[in-house]
Amino acid sequence: MLKGFLGKNIGQALYGKALQIARQRKAGYIWLGVWEQNQKAVGFYRKNGFVVFHKHILVLGNDEQTVIVMKLELTGIS
Repeated sequence: MLKGFLGKNIGQALYGKALQIARQRKAGYIWLGVWEQNQKAVGFYRKNGFVVFHKHILVLGNDEQTVIVMKLELTGIS
């Protein structure tokens, strides 16, 4: 992570663009996976209305990591 980019609302801008594209495509929801240890990202997604609906184990070499799968329902969100 490049610390010079923190606090610049870049993540929020990218999230807004993804939301715009999802709405244009008439998607009912957006889902994503985030590493459980990345609490800053998990908090960002929760703040934006995502909820956990699944956990998945990802094996990287000999290392098992848990990925939290989160979902945002788009119906009724303006």
